[in-house]
Amino acid sequence: MLHRRSLTMTAAITTAALALTACGEDAGGEDDVVSIDFYYPIAVGGPLESVIDGYIEQFNDEHEDYEVTAVYSGDYEQTRASVQSAAQAGNSPGLTVLGANELLSVHEAGIITPIGEIVEDQEWFDSFYEPFMGDSTLPDGTVASIPFQRSTVVMYWNKELFDAAGLDPEVPPETWEEMVEFGEQAQDAGADWGVQIPSTSWGVWMLEAMTIQNGSMLWDPETGTDVAFDDPATVTALQNWADLQADGLEPSGTVDWGTLPTEFSNGATAMIWTTTGQLTNISENAQFDFGVAPLPAQEQAGSPTGGGNLYVMDGIADEQQEAAVALARFLSSPEIQSDWGVESGYVAPLDAAWETEPLASYAEEFPQAAVAREQLAVAEPEFGVYRRQEVFDVMANSIEAVMGGADVDSELEQAQQQADSILDEYR
Repeated sequence: MLHRRSLTMTAAITTAALALTACGEDAGGEDDVVSIDFYYPIAVGGPLESVIDGYIEQFNDEHEDYEVTAVYSGDYEQTRASVQSAAQAGNSPGLTVLGANELLSVHEAGIITPIGEIVEDQEWFDSFYEPFMGDSTLPDGTVASIPFQRSTVVMYWNKELFDAAGLDPEVPPETWEEMVEFGEQAQDAGADWGVQIPSTSWGVWMLEAMTIQNGSMLWDPETGTDVAFDDPATVTALQNWADLQADGLEPSGTVDWGTLPTEFSNGATAMIWTTTGQLTNISENAQFDFGVAPLPAQEQAGSPTGGGNLYVMDGIADEQQEAAVALARFLSSPEIQSDWGVESGYVAPLDAAWETEPLASYAEEFPQAAVAREQLAVAEPEFGVYRRQEVFDVMANSIEAVMGGADVDSELEQAQQQADSILDEYR
């Protein structure tokens, strides 16, 4: 059973009320209370707005000098656009959750202040898992953001479909070859699809995982200026993915990121790849036993990290940045991260959260929750080059084209040329 959150949650603040508050308008208020907005996205299923609202209410109750308004701002892309628009208008939120992979882009744009320039607290920074801090830090070593809702890509499998296929329901595939074999057997036993890997929205994240498993990287995290779209490891990875459709293991065309967890929960597919952040959603909706496993290996095991970090905005008053840091400390604390890990399915990014209730008991009773944390041993930083969205879109378009029947080699050669033209100025 799921442990329900231990913190008191309140009704969501109305959208109209949220829209009226912008921390750039007034750094203080009555009795010198410092006001800021907190922009946050939701990229997984479940009623998580009320959870965030509850955290913010608790923070406000515990910090009489600060008043934070929580603003649900859509998905990650919509949140980035909202933050950029607010910054340009001089109404920046104090704190926001953006993709960890946005670090170089938003820093170059000048809309964030690296948190390490505001506060020196190495003990705090060191409390988080190193793979998550690796993509929270600028190339010069300055800590720029704080892990909040982090993830890796994992595999979910339907144990009932495995059992019906004569497979051991407790043993997931450990290699790509086994994944194909198990998927075929599940289809022979009645599954609609053997395996599905989302190719819309976050398809680049999936391809990055496959490229890591082929012993390479889709980008150079040391510089943020180079990609390997036409590298043989990438070509092979995308071809293997396309072959799943050619062989009938997954449906033709693109596989939708947003609806895939529902398809799995409805029993339509034997295996899926998606974020660990869907764990709570799937566990609450699937009416069958399922397992969670690290991604199957090819030349090696591996997954990119993923998820969102807490960023302090630039262009706001010093006292607002101090309020934002205080909120970042609160939201990344073991107590909040323990609760948020259970409520959302994201990976709590520090050991202390896993030793705190409710996550300590939850992980013991529901070991699937710990799989993504264990996979951090073979995790690599998520795709995060300069002008990330532009370069990301180049590859995303190529993936969708290949899933529509385009030639892998020519698509990736063209994608490499387009990406190079974008990144040349940073080399």
